Amino acid sequence: MLAFWGILAAVAAIDRVTKLWAGTALGGGKTLVALQGLLHLRYTQNRGMALGFLSGQWLANLALPVVAVVVWLVLGRRYEDTRYKRAASALMLGGFAGNFTDRLLFGYVVDMIYFPWLPWFVCNVADIAICAGVVMLVISLAFRPQDWREKSAKDDGGSAP
Repeated sequence: MLAFWGILAAVAAIDRVTKLWAGTALGGGKTLVALQGLLHLRYTQNRGMALGFLSGQWLANLALPVVAVVVWLVLGRRYEDTRYKRAASALMLGGFAGNFTDRLLFGYVVDMIYFPWLPWFVCNVADIAICAGVVMLVISLAFRPQDWREKSAKDDGGSAP
């Protein structure tokens, strides 16, 4: 369980530090080319969710991620607790914490990682952690049936998914 909280805190902290750095180093429209044609860094304020979805809808941008987390936590309690699922959950929840903090404090999420070959996509560390956690869950569903055994009635403890 300690690893769960460690991963979650590390993702949220790294996300926060990179966003603070981006605001300082990349503000004013600067772009840093890390790998020409592959990876650029540029400061962007995303007032929506993924790909700007629901842009400007402040309440929806706060409520929908909270609903998604609650649904995941409630559904996750039905199944056996495994280290693999805990790691995936910690990545997703750490990313949620990073982006939710931005939305709550500023009304937007700071993005800075830009792939020129995906010109419509700018992301941040939290987004990458969320995607990594989701990919881990897809792998788990496809190849790790032991992660999805339902708990017996006597095992219904209160641990994170």
